[in-house]
Amino acid sequence: QTVTTMYKLGFFFGWIALFLGCETQQIVQFEEGDLSQLIPHVSLGRGLQASLSRSTAHMITEPDKWGATMDSLHPLVPFTAVNFELEAVLLAAVEVETGGYDLRFELVESLHDSVVVTYRLFSPGNDCRTPFASGFAFEAVRIPHTSSPVQFVQVDEIRNCTHF
Repeated sequence: QTVTTMYKLGFFFGWIALFLGCETQQIVQFEEGDLSQLIPHVSLGRGLQASLSRSTAHMITEPDKWGATMDSLHPLVPFTAVNFELEAVLLAAVEVETGGYDLRFELVESLHDSVVVTYRLFSPGNDCRTPFASGFAFEAVRIPHTSSPVQFVQVDEIRNCTHF
């Protein structure tokens, strides 16, 4: 019985020591502005050839600028229409030195009075046979019109060809 009492006391004092030794954790409270909200986006078209002078990622809010930009892009299928009274275009184009690349928008979200746009650039792995043809991997998407500043984030991913 003495051994049982000692175990009970040890258990009790162990919990007290654990409780007193722990730091108080503060509960993090988020405000509405700290949380992101997804913004719907729809692909207008993408491709691998463009008549551009350099890589770019930007928002287009005017039909004339989009018309001039469309003339320099060669999508795999024709671009779909944009209603600039209600929508804007996001374009990302990355210069590449060989074939085997692909670019896809993944996420458009509103965060702290700005728009954060994430796109992924897929590049061929060392085990891929790619044609030697420089160009631009690009995609254009439409989003609801916004006057918020836009920040683009590029994520790079290598694709191995042995898995296809």
